[in-house]
Amino acid sequence: MANGAAESVTPFFTIWTEPRATIRRIVDTDPTRYVIALAAIGPAIGALARQWSRALSANANLSVLWPLWVAASVAIQAVIGVAVLFILGAVFRWSGGLLDGVASQTEVRASLAWSQVPAIAGEIVLLAAVLSGVPMPQPTPGAFPHVDPAFYKVLMVEGVFGIWGFVVSLKCMAEVHRFSAWRALGAILIPPLIVMVVVGFVVFLIARLAGHH
Repeated sequence: MANGAAESVTPFFTIWTEPRATIRRIVDTDPTRYVIALAAIGPAIGALARQWSRALSANANLSVLWPLWVAASVAIQAVIGVAVLFILGAVFRWSGGLLDGVASQTEVRASLAWSQVPAIAGEIVLLAAVLSGVPMPQPTPGAFPHVDPAFYKVLMVEGVFGIWGFVVSLKCMAEVHRFSAWRALGAILIPPLIVMVVVGFVVFLIARLAGHH
């Protein structure tokens, strides 16, 4: 029983330093393990942090329905996180296949979900900072939002976790597709580049058509 619990917890630590070996063990044993939860947790924690920060800035001016709104916001963001996982799983399965990748959509989803662990850690840091009284910048119409000096430290920590998470995502994507991290970067860049080309072409056509009137 203890060994099973240790094996369940270990990937959350080894994914930071041994992403390729960790994701390989996961996809070879159970590629669906914690995938949905990992996709949902990060956005949910981020939504909770934002709602709590707004509550602190509003002081006592909170509606009696505020707890329901918080629950709905957290749930919606969690659902969006899972939906994005499935969309990106299909997209990166296709783009990876263009570069001779061999991963299935299930394996790609596993790589995407588990590479979110550093980002989730960053969201936990953000939530902890907000709960300790560090305010998040609130949007102000017609002006730049005020940023508390203490929030810059939170941004630095989140930035470090974000960069490391991107490196982990490249390693995980490379491992499930069985190619290099450079090809993984290419697989990630292909979809947005195609979108940019298509959008640019459409804008060009619209401009040409408008010029004839």
